[in-house]
Amino acid sequence: MKYFTTLLIATILALASMAQPGKKVNTDSVQIRNTIISFYNWYLKNQAKLNSFELYQGLKVRDEPPYKINWNEAERYFGYIRSSVPQLGEAFIKNQRVFLKQCDSAFKVDLEDEIPYGFDYDWYTNSQEDPSYLVDEIKKSKRWLIKVEGIAATVEILTEYNAGTEKSETGLICFKMKKETGKWKIAEIGCAFSLVQ
Repeated sequence: MKYFTTLLIATILALASMAQPGKKVNTDSVQIRNTIISFYNWYLKNQAKLNSFELYQGLKVRDEPPYKINWNEAERYFGYIRSSVPQLGEAFIKNQRVFLKQCDSAFKVDLEDEIPYGFDYDWYTNSQEDPSYLVDEIKKSKRWLIKVEGIAATVEILTEYNAGTEKSETGLICFKMKKETGKWKIAEIGCAFSLVQ
């Protein structure tokens, strides 16, 4: 009888420990989804402020090529993100800093381009469309592919469209996420889709 009771308890504990990882991923998925939706709800109300930073300037004449990144303004921008945008984390700021360095390098090569490299689309929607379009599509989407690996995650949001008489789906937007101080934060907006089958 003792053997049977011990075996039963061991089996229950083993099953309980196996169930925990799935529950954690599900909890992570909910937190990740909430972070993304919360960010875009915030963004619709605050996009003018977030986009008001003059991150580039003309070298000789204001708003005319050749351009350079205004690093003092970039630091103010990063400070604003840290203090006012809780859904964007330090990994996002690190990635933005790398991106701005790429833009600065491109400015040195292309001295005549009227539209500065990297500034011809909305970084937060990864498009040139009105942000409300993306937010509506995100909220309507029934397919969120979320892959959690430790403190990193990839999120691919798919959208449906009609292809003749059949419904089909395509990638809407992709995110890289990182868990920072116990909370999921957006690390990158717009990435290569890899989870779609």
